[in-house]
Amino acid sequence: MPHGFHPYAWTIWLVAGMAGVFLARNPFYLTILLIAASFVFAILLRRAQREHVGSLTSPLTWRAIVRLALFLWAFTILFNALTVHAGERILFTLPPSWPLMGGPITLEAVIYGFITGLTFVTLILLFAIFNSALGPQTILRMIPGFAYQTGVAISIAISFVPQTLIAWNDIREAQRLRGYRIRGLRDLLPLFVSLLSYGLDRAIQLAESMDARGFGGRPVPVPRRETWFIRGGTILGLFLLLMGLALKSYYRNTPWMGLAALVVGAVLMGFSLWRSGQRIRRSRYRRWHWRSRDTILAVGSGLMLAAVLLLTWFTPQVLFYYPYPPYPILPRFHPLVALLFMLPILPAMLFPPPPETWTGHEASKGARGLTS
Repeated sequence: MPHGFHPYAWTIWLVAGMAGVFLARNPFYLTILLIAASFVFAILLRRAQREHVGSLTSPLTWRAIVRLALFLWAFTILFNALTVHAGERILFTLPPSWPLMGGPITLEAVIYGFITGLTFVTLILLFAIFNSALGPQTILRMIPGFAYQTGVAISIAISFVPQTLIAWNDIREAQRLRGYRIRGLRDLLPLFVSLLSYGLDRAIQLAESMDARGFGGRPVPVPRRETWFIRGGTILGLFLLLMGLALKSYYRNTPWMGLAALVVGAVLMGFSLWRSGQRIRRSRYRRWHWRSRDTILAVGSGLMLAAVLLLTWFTPQVLFYYPYPPYPILPRFHPLVALLFMLPILPAMLFPPPPETWTGHEASKGARGLTS
């Protein structure tokens, strides 16, 4: 990424954003996170339009998915308001004779649907930014060796939607040039047939390229003692993780015991999986360069991640919100926590200028970065 950030810096940013989405239910903090992510996506979109990028790594291909997520957000609010009739603050009442929808429409149901849709949209936007910034090839390269087969499946799944959208636009443009107009559902048949043919051709080419590159070959053999060590470490790590969760659930007066078990179990399991990945031989032709802006992004994202985890573990009421009684309808708001949820805006603030604004010396440095 000569004009962006290091892939591992983006990964830390994504993990921190996901932690904020999954562990916080406060609409104030989730809205701040959504605004920060939207600003980053807008910067990526503007750079892609300026550079005329239309590949899988362009946010232009993910714009339709974000629009679909916004539509599902509105549908979630409407569905929850019409089907859940709990709450004390009644907005209006539908006739009781209406099936499923009949009854009072409460403010609490609207707020709960709003929070659920907000969580979904923010998560989709974070993944759209991550995939637009890196692309499936870079994501596949970051997958550890022990999970390379799963990583290939994930990268194929990630690239399926943007590739389908690109093929859809190409087919529609070709049909317009030939004067073909869609007047009804029957006229969509040639479009779907072309998409199906494109998908089959791509699947055949992908299978041939994977077979030519030796995908699924045997890993490097290791001694039996090391094999038993890897298996035992994995099992012990899983046991410590389960024990940490149990201690956290049943011994809440001593949360440090469960946290210590979780940390030790995660480290032991991670080391065992890393040793298992050493059996897979991988070739790397280009090095990734870690710059000062990558350090700032990683530190800021790591700070948010650590703060959210600690708040969830020791004071979960700070991030918790439930609109239904007996809880108050107004969420809590802490300015310091709000500042933490603003940290995902760092990529938009640290992005280097577009290539067309570079000077001659910077352009030569960028060219050397592309060839390194």
